[in-house]
Amino acid sequence: MPTPDFYTRKLAEGRAVLAPMAGFTDAPFRRLCRRFGSAWAVTEMVSARALVLGEGRGVQIGAPYEGEPDLVIQVFGGEPEIVAAGGRILYDRYAPAALDLNMGCPVKKVTGKSCGSKLMLEPQRAADIVRQLGAAVPVPVSAKLRLGYERINVLEVALALQEAGAALLTVHGRTAAQKYGGEADWDAISEVAAQLTIPVVGSGDVTTRAQFGARHARGLGVMIGRGALGRPWVFAECRGEQISVGEKLALVLEHARLTRAWYGSDHAIVKFRGQLLRYAAEIPELRALRAAFQQVTTLSELEQLITASPGSQTPGAENLKPENQTDLPTTDLDTVAFDHAPR
Repeated sequence: MPTPDFYTRKLAEGRAVLAPMAGFTDAPFRRLCRRFGSAWAVTEMVSARALVLGEGRGVQIGAPYEGEPDLVIQVFGGEPEIVAAGGRILYDRYAPAALDLNMGCPVKKVTGKSCGSKLMLEPQRAADIVRQLGAAVPVPVSAKLRLGYERINVLEVALALQEAGAALLTVHGRTAAQKYGGEADWDAISEVAAQLTIPVVGSGDVTTRAQFGARHARGLGVMIGRGALGRPWVFAECRGEQISVGEKLALVLEHARLTRAWYGSDHAIVKFRGQLLRYAAEIPELRALRAAFQQVTTLSELEQLITASPGSQTPGAENLKPENQTDLPTTDLDTVAFDHAPR
């Protein structure tokens, strides 16, 4: 197994990490979060079986933007040989810095195939997946898991994964049965970290600099998922930086322009509505546009809406004017899934 130099080096930077979220952490969003200071950013989850069967969807979901540093691709699957083969396909295609196994997704279409958080019920099978995936690629392999499926058994699973060669574990502080209800249990995450020799990153309910600092003070890495939706600048805020209203508005349009360029058509703007509603929830100057955002169909319509919004004349909003250049190549929109809940 390769040494976990990548994760150790990146965690030493003391920065928060962008969590994988299906339907959200595509190349444009990862690019923005990295700019604001995310230590690394994990892709949406890719089906190992789809890769092995030759379906293009998984290859496109894992695609990096040009020059993307520290790429970590998340893969899901329930069969060790299939996950290993899929991981090798991703490595040969994109040479990521690391691969991550999804063991946290609670969505039925994933768990119904004995993947995602369902693997929490079978520690030895999960360990075999990590072992075979690690043998298939020359980069570190990590896993993102929950406290358990219905009951808490995270320590048993974590020890098995560590023994199998996992370089790092991320633990979301809820069981799969809880989904996103209640509060994430960071005490349970800390207890796991105390029993392992590999690094542990915690996840769940981190939305502010104070929350990041408190979790990081436990000696844990900190991953931010839903707290970054509509707020990719949260990674800068965790370092004490302040982002102006004008800069936020410019960022929304940049995100839309990057998305339009990445997917190659205005249909991407229709899919982008979910992101727009997240931004409207976080930026008061955009709240009056919620209804309009749900109807927008083209980039030019969106540009007109935002450039006429309150705050568009404030410092930092200079980049609201249309831009015609981007360095993100296009991908095939039809191969990308947008229908999973963030995890």
